[in-house]
Amino acid sequence: MKWKWHIYYSVEVLFALLTCFVIYYAFCRREQSDLVFVIFNLYALLAVILSLILVVRVDRTQQRRKQSTRKRLAHLTENLSSPALLWSDDFSQVVINEKLTGVTGIAMRDDYDARELVGLFFGMKEMNEADIRRIVMERNLERRCTAPDGTNHELVWVTSSVETDSAGVTTFLSIAADLAELRSIQSELADYSRRLAASEGRYALSMELTDIGILLIEQGNPKLFPSDKLCAMLGLQGTVITVPELEKLVYPADMAVFERHLRNMRESMRAFVGEMHRIELRVRAADGQYHWYSYRFKAKENPETGRLVVGGSVIDISEQKAQEAMIEQLAYVDDVTGMPNRNRLMRMGEELYAGTVEMGTSYWVIVMDIDRFHLINDTCGYAEGNRLLQSFAEVMNAQIKSYGGFAARISGDNFALILRDSGEDDLPDRAVQRVQQMLATKASGTLVNRNLTCSAGYARMPADGDSFEHILEHAEFAVSANKRLGSISRYTSVMHDSIIRESDLEMQLAEAIQRNELVLYYQPKVALETGELIGLEALVRWQHPSGQMISPGVFIPIAEKSHLITQITRFVMNEACRQARQWQKMGLPPIVMSVNVSGTDFYQQNICEQLLATLSRNQLDPRWLEIELTESLALKDIDLTIMQMQQIRAAGIQIAMDDFGTGYSSLSYIQRLPFTMLKMDRSFVLDMETDPVVREIVCSVMRIAKAKRIHTIVEGVEKPEQARLLRLYGCDYIQGYLYGHPMDAAETEAYMRENMTKRKVY
Repeated sequence: MKWKWHIYYSVEVLFALLTCFVIYYAFCRREQSDLVFVIFNLYALLAVILSLILVVRVDRTQQRRKQSTRKRLAHLTENLSSPALLWSDDFSQVVINEKLTGVTGIAMRDDYDARELVGLFFGMKEMNEADIRRIVMERNLERRCTAPDGTNHELVWVTSSVETDSAGVTTFLSIAADLAELRSIQSELADYSRRLAASEGRYALSMELTDIGILLIEQGNPKLFPSDKLCAMLGLQGTVITVPELEKLVYPADMAVFERHLRNMRESMRAFVGEMHRIELRVRAADGQYHWYSYRFKAKENPETGRLVVGGSVIDISEQKAQEAMIEQLAYVDDVTGMPNRNRLMRMGEELYAGTVEMGTSYWVIVMDIDRFHLINDTCGYAEGNRLLQSFAEVMNAQIKSYGGFAARISGDNFALILRDSGEDDLPDRAVQRVQQMLATKASGTLVNRNLTCSAGYARMPADGDSFEHILEHAEFAVSANKRLGSISRYTSVMHDSIIRESDLEMQLAEAIQRNELVLYYQPKVALETGELIGLEALVRWQHPSGQMISPGVFIPIAEKSHLITQITRFVMNEACRQARQWQKMGLPPIVMSVNVSGTDFYQQNICEQLLATLSRNQLDPRWLEIELTESLALKDIDLTIMQMQQIRAAGIQIAMDDFGTGYSSLSYIQRLPFTMLKMDRSFVLDMETDPVVREIVCSVMRIAKAKRIHTIVEGVEKPEQARLLRLYGCDYIQGYLYGHPMDAAETEAYMRENMTKRKVY
């Protein structure tokens, strides 16, 4: 996102500078001009102002969002009941709450360097990237913090990332616990162990000497010895407790953890000598509720009996766990849908990947995109877009209930689903098809006339990659590789190379648009009866710096997937209208200029307004513009298509159905769609001379079109025989190499002049 913003900002600034230059140039020649220059200057000045306002507004919006997030996190940190430190990896934000100041004596001061201050808490002089990774990755980091007055504090830290902004700056929240009390407990335990005797009575006596939760376990003794404080915490009676009695208090889901640690203590107690260990689990407390407790322990030898004794402190950490859950919510849960986010997916996926390698299991990793989601945001607003995301999340969660697995929202309109591979190769296809069916039922409110679909790609783990990150990338490749809406594709190794090539071409195309490397060529449309030129189709070409002329068949599909298509359409529309008007001013006969419009542009809510603005800017009458829509595009969302077309026709702009007869049962839609022209695909021309069935189809289309008062044109005509047959069948116009190849503006002008006096009729 950061590089896209820089490109966008650079384009805006470049456009503003260029427009200022044009204003200055026009001003210097104002005496040689007329009212057109005045109007142009006013428009250009307005464009500069609007561009600058847009840049400033977007920048301020990002700054406000960033400041809001920082304030929210700072407020959370300051109100935590545990010692906490909020800091960013560029050290632009450091927040120390009162609890941490109370423990360490360190408070925020203006004369402190932020990097050194954070390093002070973690006992590190220089905070480099390796130090930051260690702080985040190590679950319980024990470090010595030295205050400015020389006082040392032993702290244990738990750190999580809670926010990464658009500039790539990550904010971390670190929770600390003071080890001074725990160290004191260890010292007391060492003293008590020397005084313990073999009798239970003496154990009970030692427990009376402390007012903290302590649990002792003696080697070879089936009984456990809790302190009075621990008995009060858990509601225990007496001075001893048996293992079965304690098991009744342990939370069922934590029983396996408890039994594993207890078994390790009894079978290999000597392994716990000298080093501090810890176990965390939920136990039912005296209030009848389950609390989180931390048991920090180590083993020492009782000098009086020679037996090993495991002893340690039991501390209620429920509040700390609640804080960790809050951090988990911030770091791992998507705030729009409530689903796990990409961070959670990556952690889960890495664990699963390791398991698949060790246990020989496999999973399907499926990535799904909501088709044309950006159009819904543009036309219906972000609130409606968020509601659709929430509906899609409900659909994903329903799949988890049916198939099991794990689902997450990974970005924008991208979702991921992990399913256990049960040996059925069609499982991903069936799961996605069910998602597609359920998604189609979510069209309500302003989306009631929308055809909601999603596309998907999937890969098998671990077969399709050497890490979960690569598996996920490959599933995303599979989504991108198929250009059809609603497609489902499985990853293959060939896709990777293809995507890399397309990615390079996409970056070159974005640069080409900025450097004005796109040019227009024009192909004639001729009346069959008279040979008169009645129109031109504007065709875009890419003049690559290498000298190669790149066909639109190569770069248009890439532009449609990367949303560069809108910039290309605007360029083609504006240049075609400008050129058509210029030829009119030169005294050439007016012709209809045809421009192809993509689905991305056609389904924008203000498409008609944009067309009229372009016509007005170039002073071209709407009747001399025709937009061409492919048959598949026009019939994709029939109700919305009709609404958009009616607005365009009401404005006086003509509409042609391109590639007619290649996709759907088109004849049934002719009556509903307000087309002015049917453009039959070149495939009919190829077989028309030899196939009687094709000839009959062409004749039928011509008859129906004439009955509906719709003009017809056939493209791809290269032979005189084809032109004669089409003329016989009642076709109005033709387009093809028989009358002219695509030509640049100069060649087209010469062609138009020649057609005024010299025409060919077959």
